[in-house]
Amino acid sequence: MADLTTRSDDRAQLILVAAVGLAILLTLMTVALNTAVFGEIHVAQTDDSLTEERGVIEYQDSLERGVGGAIAPLNREHDEYETLRSELDDSVATWSALSRSEQLRDGTATTASVERVRYETRIVQNESRAFVDGSGDANWEVAANVSDVRGFEADVAETDLVGGSDCVDDGSCFSVEVEGADGNVWRLSVYDDDGVEIFVQPASGGSETYTASSSAALNVTDGTVDGSDEFTSFLEDGGLAAPYTVRYANADDVSGTYELTVDRRIVDGSIADDDRYGVTGSPRIEAGISAAEVRLRYRSPDLLYETNATIASGESDG
Repeated sequence: MADLTTRSDDRAQLILVAAVGLAILLTLMTVALNTAVFGEIHVAQTDDSLTEERGVIEYQDSLERGVGGAIAPLNREHDEYETLRSELDDSVATWSALSRSEQLRDGTATTASVERVRYETRIVQNESRAFVDGSGDANWEVAANVSDVRGFEADVAETDLVGGSDCVDDGSCFSVEVEGADGNVWRLSVYDDDGVEIFVQPASGGSETYTASSSAALNVTDGTVDGSDEFTSFLEDGGLAAPYTVRYANADDVSGTYELTVDRRIVDGSIADDDRYGVTGSPRIEAGISAAEVRLRYRSPDLLYETNATIASGESDG
């Protein structure tokens, strides 16, 4: 009988341990499931909660459409960085006030405000002239500390170019210089050698030479001459890393047009007061907002939602 009792007690203990283990496992699964559900907007609890969560989604969607749709017109209508920011602030504040008055009817309080903006700058010379800056300086900094450069195109004529390749060695011919974060420099020089001659010196080493006719269409970011011949652009140069500083050297020894777009504000004060550029003429700056970070807050009787939404220009097209 003693042996029977012992085996019975052992089985009881095993059953108890298994039951406790199962209970712990179920508890952990429940906690994990609740945590996952809590982190989602779409929580399947009650019809009221679903309605409130749909309200959050609709409010944020409306905000993103409104702000995204407002940025492009503002970029077309205003020249200065500060004006763009203040106009966007005013637009979002107006939208927020109108939306708040509508939401209050349902017992919901909402607010939206601009936290910060991301600028972009288009630098353009669309009148054929020397590539000097607005003050006539032939050696000048076009854009400094930019992480993204796109659409860098230039049309250059044989007229006014220095003759012969000696200018590459003595540094007297027109050059586009791009300096990387580590101080390495990519260089594209242009001179006259019975046509427009393009000489590229990547920061990674070596050199490349290309010949065009009496004019050349250069795509500096894509690395093409007249849409066909390909050279190593500074974006492809393994010896160069962002951020970049773009400079012109001997810009009075070339004539033509150019444009490029960079991913930041490049003038601290007023563009109109900057010696290098203006808001009209050539060269000029076309300032723009590429995206805005907007703080939104949505509070209903049973729900509080706050977040920062990054909204790009044109998001109303979705």
